[in-house]
Amino acid sequence: MKCADGSYARGTVHEARTILVVSATHRDHREIRRLFPSGIDFRFHDYASTCLEELITGNEREGDRAEDPHIEVGRILAGLDGTKVAAVVSTDDYPGAALAAIIAQELGLPGPDPRAVLIAQHKYLSRLKQVEAVPEAVPPFFLIDTAEGAELPEERCFPLFVKPVKSFFSVGAEKVASRAELVALLPRWRNCDEFFLPLERMLERYVGGGIGSERLIAEGVLEGVQVTVEGYAFGGRATVMGVVDSIMFPGTIAFSRFDYPSRLPEDVQARMADIAAKAMEALGFDNGLFNIEMMYDARSNRVSIIEINPRMASQFADLYEKVDGTSSYRILLDIAEGREPRFTRREGRHPFASSCVLRTFEDKIVARLPGEEELTHLEALHPDIRVELHGQVGQKLSDELQDGHSYRYGIVNLGGHDLADVLAKFEAVNAMLGIVLIPAEASERPSGAELAVAAG
Repeated sequence: MKCADGSYARGTVHEARTILVVSATHRDHREIRRLFPSGIDFRFHDYASTCLEELITGNEREGDRAEDPHIEVGRILAGLDGTKVAAVVSTDDYPGAALAAIIAQELGLPGPDPRAVLIAQHKYLSRLKQVEAVPEAVPPFFLIDTAEGAELPEERCFPLFVKPVKSFFSVGAEKVASRAELVALLPRWRNCDEFFLPLERMLERYVGGGIGSERLIAEGVLEGVQVTVEGYAFGGRATVMGVVDSIMFPGTIAFSRFDYPSRLPEDVQARMADIAAKAMEALGFDNGLFNIEMMYDARSNRVSIIEINPRMASQFADLYEKVDGTSSYRILLDIAEGREPRFTRREGRHPFASSCVLRTFEDKIVARLPGEEELTHLEALHPDIRVELHGQVGQKLSDELQDGHSYRYGIVNLGGHDLADVLAKFEAVNAMLGIVLIPAEASERPSGAELAVAAG
């Protein structure tokens, strides 16, 4: 409940302890139940039968469709059936972040302005706001209309980095070397009406415009060290929690791991924090978490914004807990319930932590995954380990959501004394997982007996 001065009354926090988690992810279920085992009634909501991931990757099944978000909001509110809700949260990128903001506004609860969330998520509109606040951190950019016959950049403008104005998991983001390569990409994005539908509907209502056929953004190619700057906005002030280094597989834009704390110089990190605060203020973003991907080019000493995400980076939540002693999930719930968050620094069990990605650059069939006993044993050896496995025995890795250039099949988060310690632990954990992948043939999938033989 808002006070006359625009703040949220603390007393209302204790009147209801039902918290709605919109577009809940597997990480939400795992981390929230671990951090808050009792005392709160969490209502985990899924976005109807929407399969946006499949719609954008081309793996959609018959019947997949994107529900109108306004209908979904009405359905969610009706489903509460009079239950008093203390907070509305989401860690989901699309459409969860915007849906949660809309629902919080409808219920008079703390949350970012839906308009700010939507502008931040639309990569072109976000760039326009960034130019107002931090022009020195914005590369050249322009919209690309995917309609047939629309004007395209001249050859002299290439190479460019092209991506959809809304995406997730780096799907559709790629370096384009020529006009011909760009032309070849356009048909795919002309036929993505269903994927863009939720954003289109929400933009129309809360921003006053839609996407139409202007579905791609082209930007100048950035070089340097990539990081994620993550923080929160509360009471009109943005605070940065940390800077996480993004480590790529050599010669690719595929993530190998994420290291925290960053090894960038402190003065560079301070500049990044200042840029982040100015950008989020320009967007009018408050009462929520954000993460901003940035690039630092040491040769030019330039910091550039890659993109802004008006949500927390849930993959890093336990990295902060390991190093700083505070999970970003705690910050998320504090803000959502109107409490000023307290983020501790360097009070965790480890000086260093990494989120290591299990990835291959060839499609494979999963022949073996570890069982519960093996995972329990790993957790006994490393009490704060997080293991996520993306794949099913007998299925191709391409059956899961992938970035279009490689095949991720797991994530392992570990803490340690330093990078060398974490990498040694990761190598041992990877061996103990015993994951077996076999070549993906064009013929029929292997039988159970064949998988057993392949798995040894």
